[in-house]
Amino acid sequence: MIKVGIAGADTPMAGELIRILINHPDVELVSTFAPGKVGRKVASVHHGLAGECDLEFSPDINPQTLDVIFIDAHSDVADRFRMNTDRWPNLRIIDMSHCPSLDFDALQMAYGLPESNRKALVRGCKRAVVPRSVAAAAIIGLYPLAKHLLLKGDITVGYACPADIDTEEKISMVRQEILYVLRKTQNSFNGDIKLNRLNEEVSDRGLKVVVEIPCTLDINEVFKVFENCYDDHNFTFMVASSMPGYEVEGTQKTLVTLQKQTPDRLTVTVVADCRMRGGAGDAVHIMNLLFGLHERTGLFLKAHKF
Repeated sequence: MIKVGIAGADTPMAGELIRILINHPDVELVSTFAPGKVGRKVASVHHGLAGECDLEFSPDINPQTLDVIFIDAHSDVADRFRMNTDRWPNLRIIDMSHCPSLDFDALQMAYGLPESNRKALVRGCKRAVVPRSVAAAAIIGLYPLAKHLLLKGDITVGYACPADIDTEEKISMVRQEILYVLRKTQNSFNGDIKLNRLNEEVSDRGLKVVVEIPCTLDINEVFKVFENCYDDHNFTFMVASSMPGYEVEGTQKTLVTLQKQTPDRLTVTVVADCRMRGGAGDAVHIMNLLFGLHERTGLFLKAHKF
C-alpha cells in the first residue's frame, strides 16, 4: 500500500483529494495536517466523509512513515517538504498549491499534466506540480498542434470557470503556464496568448475553454493529429460536438471538440471538471504514474447525478 500524507488537508481541494483517496485500492491515508485543526475529525471539516473516514488532523507529518505527500497550502510544514527534498530521497512530493513560480527545473519539479508530460512522470520522477485548471484545459487543446509544429501567430483562449479560480493573479499565471509548455514543445512558437472571459455561466465544478487559432489544415487532418496524440490516454476524448459541463462533473475526463468556421481558422473547445483537472484528480493521476499504477486506478467513472 502507498502511505499518503497531506499538508494543508483542510482546504476544499484537499477534501476532494481525500474523498478520492479513501476509495483508492492502493492507498493508505496516514497523515492529514492542517494548522489550527489538530485533533479535529477530518469528517467534521469535509463533507461526505461521515462513516467513511475516522482520521483526525495530525499535529505534524513524519516523512519517514510516508511514500508520498500532497501539498495544498503554504505553511512551515509544507515548506519544509518543498525546500528540503534531499533529506527524503525516496519520498514523492505532489504540489497542488499552484505556487507562483514556473521555474520547475529550479524547484526540481516535473510539470504534472500527463497529456503533455507523461514520459517524465513515469521515468523515475519523485516530485511534480499539479497544473492550474484553466491552463491544463488550454494546453490539452493546443498540445497536439504544438507537437506537430502547427502553432503560428497569437492564440486567443476564452474561458469560463468559477470565481475562485478566475482572479487576476491566477489568470496571469495561467497565461505564463500555457506559454511555458507551448514554447517548450514547439521551440519555433513565438506568438502570444490572449485570455478572455467567456460570457457563460458554469457550475462550481465547471470549466470550459475555447481556443481560436490560425490553421489552414483540413479539419479531418486536424482530427487525426488530435486523435493520434490522445488515443493512448485514458481521460481525454475527442467528441463530435461540444458537450455540456455536467457530462464531466465529478470525473477526470476532458472532452475536446474541433470546428472550422472558415478554412483558415480552427476552434478547439475543451470541457472538464475544474476540481479534478488542475486539482485533486490530476494529483491522484500523477501519483498513479509515479508509482507505476494504471492511470485510471481510483479514478474510474463514478455515479454523480441524473
